[in-house]
Amino acid sequence: MDIDVEETLGRELHTIASGLRIPALPDLAQEPIPTPRRWPSLLAAAAVVLVVILAAVFAEAFHAGSSPQPMPQPVPAPTGTLPRTAPATPYVLADRLYVDGQQVPGKWWSVDAGGDAWLAWRADDTWWWGRGTEPHRIEARLDVPPAISPNGDYVAMIVTDDNGATLTGFDTASDGEGFGGVTVDAGDPEKGTTVFVRAVTDDGRVVAQGLESGVLWLPLTTGETVDLTETAPGQQVERATAAGLVVGSESPYLAQLSDAGELTRVRDLPVHDDLEVSPGGQWLVIAPGGTLGGEVTSIRSLEAQTVDATEDTTLTAPEGWGFRTLAWAWEDDEHLVSPVVTDDGQTQRITRCSVLLARCVLVDAG
Repeated sequence: MDIDVEETLGRELHTIASGLRIPALPDLAQEPIPTPRRWPSLLAAAAVVLVVILAAVFAEAFHAGSSPQPMPQPVPAPTGTLPRTAPATPYVLADRLYVDGQQVPGKWWSVDAGGDAWLAWRADDTWWWGRGTEPHRIEARLDVPPAISPNGDYVAMIVTDDNGATLTGFDTASDGEGFGGVTVDAGDPEKGTTVFVRAVTDDGRVVAQGLESGVLWLPLTTGETVDLTETAPGQQVERATAAGLVVGSESPYLAQLSDAGELTRVRDLPVHDDLEVSPGGQWLVIAPGGTLGGEVTSIRSLEAQTVDATEDTTLTAPEGWGFRTLAWAWEDDEHLVSPVVTDDGQTQRITRCSVLLARCVLVDAG
């Protein structure tokens, strides 16, 4: 059957033109218009142009033997998966210490890792460190916990004996080579003024502070100490991280520390009961202020945000589980791992969380 293309196209254009909606003229009564008949002519011309354009579109579709394509739909965001393999960072689960997937003999309370090194507290109140699965005991009396630098290169501690207290430390990358020591005031536990090793930076600066005293020690450069009560009065360093020193508790902030003992504020931090920064200094995870303490042994969720506070998310433990308090640790700049316990406290597992996916899963470990 012959098809009259011109007749068919004419019918299509007539249908389109009859369906055009020409907008009403604006109310211009308050403004005199020199040529009042210009608007209808312009609108008519616009309608003609539109009809011509539509005719061209339909003609192209007709000759191509196809119809106009639908609008593209948004592409859903890809769904990532969380690995369920054992954590790459050391962890303690049910009083057992695991390093590189292997159990280290003994009963353990906690472990703190930095880079390729770790520092752990055993149940007999001794402290050990290592790079790999072989543990090395710290052969000294330690009344307060030692500290490890974020990159794991240095450990600092306060050693006490009958002669007093000595601030000292060693290089984990050089088989525990010591870097001397300086005498410090250990404070008075009964008055609540005990001095702790608060921070060891990646370049080897050591901060030891109590409520009434504090020093910055420079063992790798001059070997001298700086009185922090004079250079940073009223400022309490909490810890060293890959993004800087965490300072203060009521109005915490990140800071840089100079050899002169001066603290320079970098940015504000959320009020927290605990805060951990990822190894690359990109993300931080916090237990908000007031969530820990007392008899709290686990919490359901943790807050996470980028260090520059441009992104944030909430990490919630798998259903029926809670994060064991103060046991979470960063595996890398995306993943956090932590022991989790059931509500009755009878069962423990390890969970891995992703800050990018805002999701946590149980893993095969321990």
